[in-house]
Amino acid sequence: MSKIVIVGFDGLQPAQISKSLTPNVHKFSSQGCFFEDHHCVFPSVTRVNIASLMTGMHPGRHGLLGNNFIDTKYDPTRVIPASNKEFDHMKQSKHRILYAETMYEILQKFDMNYMAIGVGTTGNAYIHHVGNEKAFFNSGTIHPEFTNPPHLSEEILTRFEQWPIEEVPNNRRFSLAMDIFCEYVLKEKNPEVALIWSSEPDKSQHAYGVGHEISESALKHADKEFGRLLENLGPDFTDENTVMIVSDHGYSTISDVIGLEDVFLGSGFSLGPDRGELLIALNGGSVLISIGESDKTVADNLVSWLMAQPWCGTILTGDRVGPLGGTIPLSDIGLEGSRSPDIVFSFRWDSRPNEFNYHGFVGASSGGVNLGMHGSMSPHEMNNVLICKGPKFSENKRVLTPSGNIDVLPTILDNLGIEVPESINGRVLKEAYKNAQNEVVFNRRSLRAEREIEGFSFKQEILLSELDGSMYIDEGSSVLE
Repeated sequence: MSKIVIVGFDGLQPAQISKSLTPNVHKFSSQGCFFEDHHCVFPSVTRVNIASLMTGMHPGRHGLLGNNFIDTKYDPTRVIPASNKEFDHMKQSKHRILYAETMYEILQKFDMNYMAIGVGTTGNAYIHHVGNEKAFFNSGTIHPEFTNPPHLSEEILTRFEQWPIEEVPNNRRFSLAMDIFCEYVLKEKNPEVALIWSSEPDKSQHAYGVGHEISESALKHADKEFGRLLENLGPDFTDENTVMIVSDHGYSTISDVIGLEDVFLGSGFSLGPDRGELLIALNGGSVLISIGESDKTVADNLVSWLMAQPWCGTILTGDRVGPLGGTIPLSDIGLEGSRSPDIVFSFRWDSRPNEFNYHGFVGASSGGVNLGMHGSMSPHEMNNVLICKGPKFSENKRVLTPSGNIDVLPTILDNLGIEVPESINGRVLKEAYKNAQNEVVFNRRSLRAEREIEGFSFKQEILLSELDGSMYIDEGSSVLE
């Protein structure tokens, strides 16, 4: 049985793959398949995209719509942080964390194992091992702060040094994680699918900015550790097994920071869980809003007010309050579901280069001007990384057809000889396989909406790519004329 090794670089964008900055990733990409038109899901934040990587589903289907999200059935009084402690409480309360099967659960049915180790957020790590309580001996997730199942922590601490403190850059933790991954996960546990996740360059880019020398040094260190992994696997590993490089989202530079709670209060809106009040889940470059009892009058007033703000980009509304003039339904981009908020909006973006010549600026609800951010519908954040090398994949190929994080799970299942469930939103990336015969035809289309407000016209457009029934968001933007 062939194995699949996945290496995740949090926040890596295609523009950062070069001979000088990431020589090992660059060389690997030239040998395997580089997916040039790869997409994350929106909101373009980590835990949403990890859930889509693990389930092959759009966020509306798997139910995790933000690093901070709203679930009024679980707790109608507050915004929920996607953390291990919160997820533990949800599980103890018999409340579903995800509404779709994960790779871990699917592989269990075929007596296969999946093990992940990551040094990013606890919520990221937790999602890799969400599901039933039956724990296979060689499956689980490992993080410096916890493991699932819990006994993995004791095994690791008896074999390896104590986890270093979390730092920026997070180099020491990732180096130890790579030690554990090579010696313990791959050699001893030997699961059919194994993943290691680097918190860089994301952590440093949030702290210092995209292209800053500290962010660049963190990425170089992560690339060096990837080179160490390839040496450990050996030069012939991909003759029979597959290695995938993934990232969760791309990146932008913050143009301005909007203190939304104060702005909403100052504009006459009320915050809270009661009828007509707003629960606001901030996700960097995007915002999820739930309105108490889904009050349609408040929703319409809020939408009209948002459209007049110079920092507001695309605006989407859910079934409980929509349709509202000038907005686009959440269902049109895969965000409608049992845990969907009433309103989602992206901050406005542009394609200017920052001081380090990385393109893309965006407004944000947190952070600082000129620091790094993601979460919006900017193409600089929606375009992320997928590179594959293995026995089924063509060599030295640039794949130009659209693909997305939703396609990673079905492609992994296909490489393992497992039938892909029909319910999955993603598809198998067969156009990248050796001897692919058929010409791949895909469509581009747009979603448009407009509304007259205060003597102005708010116009928005979301560009989509579609192939074999799968849908990918290219970008979304708005103008006020």
